[in-house]
Amino acid sequence: LAEDRSGDLVVRVYESLGGRAQATLRVAGATAVTSVDLLERADASGAKPCGDLTSDPGTAHLRLRPFQLATLRFRRES
Repeated sequence: LAEDRSGDLVVRVYESLGGRAQATLRVAGATAVTSVDLLERADASGAKPCGDLTSDPGTAHLRLRPFQLATLRFRRES
């Protein structure tokens, strides 16, 4: 769960094999997903730390570079 006690779910994924990877993550009950940094803050520069993130409510489709770490925040209804 998110450190700010909002009820949001924070998920970290890591590409461990040294190649490019694609992933789809779905969280039941989530209404939105965003990329955040390791301290769970939105990236102010507008850069996407997890590469190509596209999202539908509760679903994240992402592409990872070799050894890349991505942190996603799934907003859940209160």
